[in-house]
Amino acid sequence: MRWMADLHIHSALSPCGSLEMSPRRIVERAFAEGINLIAITDHNACQNCLDLQSLAEEQGIHAFCGMEVQTEEEVHVLTLFARYQDLEQTWQVVYDKLPNAPNRPDFFGDQVVVDREDNIRCIEERLLINSSQIGFSDLLNLVEKHRGLAIPAHVDSPTFSLVSQLGFIPPQPPLFAVEISYNSPIPWPCEERYADLPLVSFSDAHYPGEIGRATTLFQMEQPTIEELKLALRGLARRKILSIERRPRCSS
Repeated sequence: MRWMADLHIHSALSPCGSLEMSPRRIVERAFAEGINLIAITDHNACQNCLDLQSLAEEQGIHAFCGMEVQTEEEVHVLTLFARYQDLEQTWQVVYDKLPNAPNRPDFFGDQVVVDREDNIRCIEERLLINSSQIGFSDLLNLVEKHRGLAIPAHVDSPTFSLVSQLGFIPPQPPLFAVEISYNSPIPWPCEERYADLPLVSFSDAHYPGEIGRATTLFQMEQPTIEELKLALRGLARRKILSIERRPRCSS
C-alpha cells in the first residue's frame, strides 16, 4: 500500500505555529490534500498528539505521535512514535532538561493545547523553542529505547540542522534518514553528501495551507514505525517511492 506522508507539522502548541493549527484543522487539511499518514511535531512538546490520532482515525488517516526536539547542540530532530505513551516518556526527559524560561506570547507566539472542538485546554507557560540539555546522540538512544524513530530535520538549513551545528553526520548512532527542507529542489544537488542515507521531505507546516507542500510517498504494508524503518532501508519490498512538491497558499 502507498502512504503519502507529511510527518513534520506544527500545531498551535508551537509558538511559531498559527492558532489555526488545531488537531481538527490539521486533519481536515490533510484529508483535503489526500495525505493518509501525518504527525504533529511541535517544538519540545507533544500534548496535541492524542486528539490528532483520534480525529485522524475517524477520517481514515493514520497519525504518528511526534515531537521536534532541539538538542543541546541546537540540532532539530523529528521524533516519531506509534504510541503516545512512548512519546510521553521521551518528552518528559526532554522537557525536564528544558530551561525554565517563561514564554513571551507577544514576542514568540502563543503555546496552546487544543481539544477536539478547537477549545483551548491549557496554555504552556515555559518557552518551548529553547534547547533541551540533551545531546544529539543521547536523544537518538532515548528515542530508540522507547521504540521510536529519529530523523534529523531540514539538514540543508543554515541554522538548527545537523550539518550547520555539527558540521558532519556522526556515524553513531546510525541514522535511518535525513529530512531536506520543503523548498529544496528535487533531485537534490547535494545528494552525494548523504550517499548512504535516504532523503525524506515534509511540509514543516505552520499554517493550514502549508500542509502537504512537501510529502514523501512510501510503500509499506502497514503504517507502523517498524514498517517505516524497513521502507527507509529499502527492505522486504518496503521503500521510498518519491518526494513530492506541491505549492500551497499560506491560508
